[in-house]
Amino acid sequence: MTSRLFCAVVLSVGVSASLFGQASRDARFKIIGTVIAEQAAARVPMPFGADGFEVTDTGTIDQKKIEQSLKKNGQSVEPGKVVTITNIEFDDSKIEVELDGGGKNKRAWYEKIEVGVGGSGRTTPVNKDNEKAKGAKIVLKFAKKVPADLTPEQLRQLLDPVLDFNKQSLPKTGIAALPPEYQEAVKAREARIGMDANTVIMAMGRPDDRSKETNAETGKLQDTWIYRGRGTRTTFVWFQDDVVIKIAQY
Repeated sequence: MTSRLFCAVVLSVGVSASLFGQASRDARFKIIGTVIAEQAAARVPMPFGADGFEVTDTGTIDQKKIEQSLKKNGQSVEPGKVVTITNIEFDDSKIEVELDGGGKNKRAWYEKIEVGVGGSGRTTPVNKDNEKAKGAKIVLKFAKKVPADLTPEQLRQLLDPVLDFNKQSLPKTGIAALPPEYQEAVKAREARIGMDANTVIMAMGRPDDRSKETNAETGKLQDTWIYRGRGTRTTFVWFQDDVVIKIAQY
């Protein structure tokens, strides 16, 4: 083998190793098809923010960085909360796992459209408002490369220090203990008069907004939960003494 041919072979091997250092295409497809939309309970408090927080492939969590991020950006997920994996992105030596939207502001599709202003040739966005941030992001860091043959089960094990996949079915198993009329409402993702807060969360998830005020007639504190984007309307659920007393859509 000539020196030139030898160099070409070495270069080819080096490029291939770089290109295929992360999980193989088949492994990625299987993980995405299996793990996305799975639910798990958070083991640690998780902050808002596009950068997320890191956990290594040996299970090490930088608690100091999490505390700094929590102080700077606020907490988006409390320990014990059941979250849904909404996106997974692969890199050469890390995997980014988004929970309930990823903890960062996102633009709706219509906000990316720009229209011309007069005949000046200038354009302006249709809408500049961002969607309210939700969820969090986990950055799983590997000491070397992401294994080419990584399996969904191995990924779950690597995320075990921060996510408890064994609790993913708790909201479902709790339905059996409810009265029949509430069971049907939970399956239909609807709130009903008389439900408590936990049952409403089973049915509709956590509210987008909340407000508290004193009821002028009863003098008692009233808690209002607001759900946006349920069809074309906004749903309001009013609680008093942790029991739903009124539901309305506008």
